[in-house]
Amino acid sequence: MNGTTTSRSEDKTLRRIYIGHANTFHDPSIAIIEGDQIFAEGIERHIQCKRAWENLRLWYSWRAVRKALNDLGLWPVKDADVVSVTSWDYDLLKEVVENRLVEFDGPGGVCMLSHHMEMEPIFNNQLAWILRSYPANFSDQPHELAPEMFQDSHNISIQIKMTNHHLAHAATAVYTSPFDECMVMIIDGYGEWTTNSFYHFHDNRFDLIHQQGIHSLGLMYSSITEICGFSSLEGEEWKIMGLAAYGAFNNDIYQFFNERIVFDGLSFEIIYDPEIYFKTLMSLIGGMRHPDDPDVMKIADLAHCFQRFFEETVVKLAKAAGDLCLSKNLAYAGGCALNSSANGKILENTNFERLHIPSAPADDGCSLGAAFYEKYAAQKDGNRSVAVMSPYLGSMIDIERLEKILSFKGIKYRHLSDENELCEEVAILLDAGNIVGWIQGRAEFGPRALGNRSIIADPRPADMKDRINSRVKFREDYRPLAPSILHEFGDEYFEGYQESPYMERTLNFRDAVKDKVPAVVHKNGTGRLQTVREEWNPRYYRLIHAFYEKTGIPLVLNTSYNVMGKPIAHSVEDAITVFFTTGLDYLVIGNYILMKG
Repeated sequence: MNGTTTSRSEDKTLRRIYIGHANTFHDPSIAIIEGDQIFAEGIERHIQCKRAWENLRLWYSWRAVRKALNDLGLWPVKDADVVSVTSWDYDLLKEVVENRLVEFDGPGGVCMLSHHMEMEPIFNNQLAWILRSYPANFSDQPHELAPEMFQDSHNISIQIKMTNHHLAHAATAVYTSPFDECMVMIIDGYGEWTTNSFYHFHDNRFDLIHQQGIHSLGLMYSSITEICGFSSLEGEEWKIMGLAAYGAFNNDIYQFFNERIVFDGLSFEIIYDPEIYFKTLMSLIGGMRHPDDPDVMKIADLAHCFQRFFEETVVKLAKAAGDLCLSKNLAYAGGCALNSSANGKILENTNFERLHIPSAPADDGCSLGAAFYEKYAAQKDGNRSVAVMSPYLGSMIDIERLEKILSFKGIKYRHLSDENELCEEVAILLDAGNIVGWIQGRAEFGPRALGNRSIIADPRPADMKDRINSRVKFREDYRPLAPSILHEFGDEYFEGYQESPYMERTLNFRDAVKDKVPAVVHKNGTGRLQTVREEWNPRYYRLIHAFYEKTGIPLVLNTSYNVMGKPIAHSVEDAITVFFTTGLDYLVIGNYILMKG
């Protein structure tokens, strides 16, 4: 896989473009870095298929790649040295698969791993044709033939590189953080063979502290998701975390999990005999819940006890890492880092003073990590910005396309050119109880809407959560909705307030404010908050501040702009479709306010 193909003129200076490819069979994504410019986006967004399973090639993505390059000012690509980096070490993975060094069970088995190894050469050949301005359907021919077939003069060289999967996770966590040194904790389903890894990052090096395989906390969470009648393939681990607050502690269920894990510093062993494990658990919970069973609450106690066990396990591992006294900073990634409830407990229970979790900590984030690792760690190409990275790395909303649609005069709208006037008008709409779609600028990278692809509402009405879940999101009533809060009011509303720029951690609301904002207070008194600073998202900050000036409440309800089972809306057409097929009252795209009726 490692190699270089060239078609360059030596007398020209080639600019370096890094293209990272997160190519796990679920949640694939593409990242592009050129100088200080960055694009990163999940493939699910532009194909509008949740998690984009098995979409490892570019048949449906070549237009999106071209648009991303164009938005970065890189199109057409000429006189370029392109480095294409995968988020898996295929040499190691091939050894693991061929020698069955690890037995992978379930949907993420050897067959799928073997399949996506076979897809990567096709991806790279398609990418090479796309970079030369041809669609992916030319991929049945080697891209090296382009100069002869089409008198190609793009002058592009392409290097193919690989990054170890957990190193890609680690690079995402580190290079999006404000840390120049830190401990790094990776916990997920599995990498090439590892299930959790720890590094010490310093002097732009990732020193491996510990790795282990076989025993997987991530796969354990997936199995409980299935037992509860949800689908891990569709990423419904979220539902376990939300439902846990409605369950009660059952010591027999809790001890079932607690007695089956043995810790040894940064390592743990899960004692697992399939026949005994499932037979015992089924006797405790009364059997698996069928996905069609409407009585979700029958497994609430299981969700509660397993979530507690999971949180304690994550905290114990983080504490063991902190006890090494190598750093006061922790960067954490991997699929398990999506569990915001566990994340919110790390700092208060460990020696770490600062925690950073990227906006895309799961496998989709590995495209960015692979590109970052190759650029900064492998090739020492430039100096990174040591700061919290903006999550707004995705596609820009197409205002020209919106204006063309509005010109057909089938949609009522207002245009407000003044940003302050726009924010004040939307604050009035929110205060009146309206549910508003809020689409601005570039999309967020990762699974959470952070004020650019959001549904927002007033958090004060007690029934607002139920209204949104039933009339807009079309999802279960136990699913919580999040608060986006102005940073300067964080300590007033949350106990032990921590900045949470990516909505990545859950904290306890203070008792004095719970009744002020019931729509964003979960059953257990917590909220998965997004910290909003003016320098991070000026327009969203001004909107929330306008709402605060009108109501005295420095936060708004925020949830992603989609319906259950679909990715966050990508295009103007997606956004308008959601607007007219749900109970949304208004849709704001850029400076346009769209209305119904």
